[in-house]
Amino acid sequence: MEWILAKLGIEAVQYTLFGIGGIIIAWILKKIPNNIIKAKFGAFMYGAGVAFTLGFSKWKWTKKFWNKLIEPWFIDAIDNIIVTGFSKFIEGMRSDEPD
Repeated sequence: MEWILAKLGIEAVQYTLFGIGGIIIAWILKKIPNNIIKAKFGAFMYGAGVAFTLGFSKWKWTKKFWNKLIEPWFIDAIDNIIVTGFSKFIEGMRSDEPD
């Protein structure tokens, strides 16, 4: 094993192992139905959003800035730019699929 590391370098071996690990993770995730992944990840992200906004709206040093200045702009920016952008991007990638 040492001669492989010496010959190729540790970075090449690490990239190979990470690539193989990524392929294994993708294979495992493909075995799980998409609606289950979306439901579990959606529930997790909902909880993270609740914790995030409750934290910032209750702390004394962020309360006045978050509630009046940042929250309406921040949430609209995420919704309008990121959510819509990714949604339309995925829709465009699937545009060649038959109905």
